[in-house]
Amino acid sequence: MTPTTPKSTTPKSGESTDLITIGFLGGEWVPQNQMVISVDDGGFRQGVTAVERLRTYGQAIFELEPHLDRWQHSTSQMGIDGLPRLADIDALLWELLSRNQQTLDLEGELGITLFATPGTAQAEPATFGMHINRLDLNHIQRRQELGQALVVTDIQQPSPQCWPRTIKARSRLHYHLADQVARQIAPSASGVLIDNDGTITETSISNIAIVKAEKILSPPRDRVLRGITQAFVEQIAREIQIDWATSQITTTDMLEADEVLLMGTDGGLWFANSVNENAIGKGDARPTYQALQQQFQSKLDAMHNSNNSDSQTC
Repeated sequence: MTPTTPKSTTPKSGESTDLITIGFLGGEWVPQNQMVISVDDGGFRQGVTAVERLRTYGQAIFELEPHLDRWQHSTSQMGIDGLPRLADIDALLWELLSRNQQTLDLEGELGITLFATPGTAQAEPATFGMHINRLDLNHIQRRQELGQALVVTDIQQPSPQCWPRTIKARSRLHYHLADQVARQIAPSASGVLIDNDGTITETSISNIAIVKAEKILSPPRDRVLRGITQAFVEQIAREIQIDWATSQITTTDMLEADEVLLMGTDGGLWFANSVNENAIGKGDARPTYQALQQQFQSKLDAMHNSNNSDSQTC
């Protein structure tokens, strides 16, 4: 797939002078507001869309290789063929940032969405695209400092017999319904989805782990999305010698936890200040979270310094 030269993005007379963001779709670089798919596309008609959400830290893509590994797993499980090779996607992602450098400089950091669908018909190629999305960095910082409310709902994750929970797809009705339930109780809360046995799984934006007696527990890996940020935090926990295990977690376990950790691409690492309107601890940042967050930031700083050093030697 050879990208074509993008269409002119210079605003015409009378148009907004806001920066025009560039996306990639159907082998072409186009203004993001001109990215469209057919109403006959399987992604629209049937909701068959593989997706990968990424973000930058220090204007560099975070954990790109694990994200691409998960992308390959998702598209393979969904049977979406004819996509660019991972090496080509890697290059396209960096070009996407380069083409949106002014927006990146203005925003500080950006999110990226990578997606694919089966296309419009079996004889047609798969639909493949990517675009940037802005991050609310102030909101992210508030969550990291003050935490977020959680509400355990009665909305269940789809059975693994429907599709593996380890894939990332745009079929998100269950998350939407869980968040609707949660926000009837607390406007800024995320809804926690449960498994068929009543144990907790994840939210629409985060993996979940609890801390009890200085040990971290997260749900069994085959019951939740393969969280890239969670894997990074698990690595950090090992580095600072905090035990981490997987186990089924009940609502009672969450309510009695010393801390509840939340991990997701956009928000990084943050914590729950309450569950079902019951404060976790004193509702503030606790020692395990603080230690992990400090190490998280140290790792990001080290990667940023390494990236700067590499760019200076090129």
